[in-house]
Amino acid sequence: MRRDPRLLAVPVVLIVVGAVSWAAATRPAAGKTASAMSAAVPITQSTVVCPQAGGKPAKGVAQIAYANADSTPAGASASSITAAPLDPNGVAAAVPVHAGQAWAVDGPKTAGPIAVTLKGPIATSSGVVQLTHQKVGNTAQASAAPCEAPVTDAWFAGFSSGVGQHATLLLSNIDSVPATVDVGIYGDTSPPNADADHDIPVAPQTQVAIQLDSLAPGLSNIVAHVSATAGRIVPAVRYDAANGSIPLGTDFLPRTEGPATVQTIPGIVGGDGARRLVLADIGDVDATVSVKVIDSDGSFTPSGLDVVSVPAGQVATVDLAAVVHGNDAAVVVTSTQPVVAGAVAALPNDKAGGSDIAFSGAVPALTGPAMAAAGESGGNNHTKLLLTAPDADAEVRLTVVPSASASPLVSPLTVPGGTTTTVDLGSLTRDPAPAVEVTPVGGGPVYAAWVLQEASKTTADITMFPLRSPPQSLLRPPVLTNPFAGLPGTGTATPSAPASPPATGEPVPSSEPPAPDLSSSQFPSSPPSSSQPSP
Repeated sequence: MRRDPRLLAVPVVLIVVGAVSWAAATRPAAGKTASAMSAAVPITQSTVVCPQAGGKPAKGVAQIAYANADSTPAGASASSITAAPLDPNGVAAAVPVHAGQAWAVDGPKTAGPIAVTLKGPIATSSGVVQLTHQKVGNTAQASAAPCEAPVTDAWFAGFSSGVGQHATLLLSNIDSVPATVDVGIYGDTSPPNADADHDIPVAPQTQVAIQLDSLAPGLSNIVAHVSATAGRIVPAVRYDAANGSIPLGTDFLPRTEGPATVQTIPGIVGGDGARRLVLADIGDVDATVSVKVIDSDGSFTPSGLDVVSVPAGQVATVDLAAVVHGNDAAVVVTSTQPVVAGAVAALPNDKAGGSDIAFSGAVPALTGPAMAAAGESGGNNHTKLLLTAPDADAEVRLTVVPSASASPLVSPLTVPGGTTTTVDLGSLTRDPAPAVEVTPVGGGPVYAAWVLQEASKTTADITMFPLRSPPQSLLRPPVLTNPFAGLPGTGTATPSAPASPPATGEPVPSSEPPAPDLSSSQFPSSPPSSSQPSP
């Protein structure tokens, strides 16, 4: 190299080649996604919507029931709850947090959607339920709806649009960006209308009401598909039926799972009255369905329900009253084509000809704790859990959360495989307004439904919904480094993983300042709800 200085370039070239070879060897393999290196991040904030809280006492008041399974004072002090009318100018009011207790708060004097934001540990250890006692004639009928986080796709099954029957779709947008929604209708006596209403605008922080019975009048059984083509929404369907002043039923429909070839519907509540399974084949090929019933005695496929035909694009019903024989049960639907499924329970008519109705839907098996607030116990009021283990024995932990100053009651329970077990909370506690948390701890999959039954000397009513496990954490992918950044032909930008979506129920961020957490007489604290909650 002393004789020929040009030879100095040789080691430089060798160093560059070595560096490039190392970078190629350590570069992420093609197709490797950020999720493979993601970390689970606990959820510390969630916003849910109660679709129609509040109202005038003369027509019935919808309270918001809360339950906090975290009984530690530290957990309560580190948590906060605020509630605000879903309105761009709505002012948030602080809601007291009670460690390890269930409590209720009156809604505003004017019924409307309420956005509830939970921060801290309570975001994953609580339950929020809207409980309404609506007066129809001289009767107050109960209806319960879990306050839920935004979604982009939802199905509702089992309502009707005949004379005196009304179904209202409530679309709530908690975000600071607009949403656009399409609605499809499937019925039992008419061709499907997958585009019954489309491009429905829902402005930021507002609610839009759509009369579903006007979109498809005269149908006995309806399945509706709600799809957000832009943004996110919190959908809810409220059903009301009456014969003049005689109530025939009112309740909110729970969301049911989207089309699948296997669906499990818990909460086929026992007793007298009509029970029916509603099935919709949303495709263009006829479906053949088999229905398995699971009650306290075991699981079986009733004669005639091993082959049930559901025409393409249509809704079919199966009479369950004759096969469940008044027992609490669940059903598992197995189909040759993807179907949507739901269940309907009606009470027998009273002396005046009145009745009440409640709905259940298909849900996934519980994957973690699921909380249900708004319970009532004592006298003729009963809050029940219907727990179903379709396969192996399921081990669960029941945590009864009291409305008074007492410690939560924890009870282990085994649900025998292939059976449905009914737990009346009145057998576990004398608390008049208990909440309950169901946690799967081992064994086979378990499904659950919450049922509230009220009765007086002359009337009775019922409301229920299946339980879903809310997410406890989110996967947030890390930033990916690029060893080729800055090299010729590769550009200078450092690629990063896509931004993760907001936590479940978190509003989409905007430049607008958050509403202040101010106390307001609009949301006063009240004693736990009783059989007839007072405003």
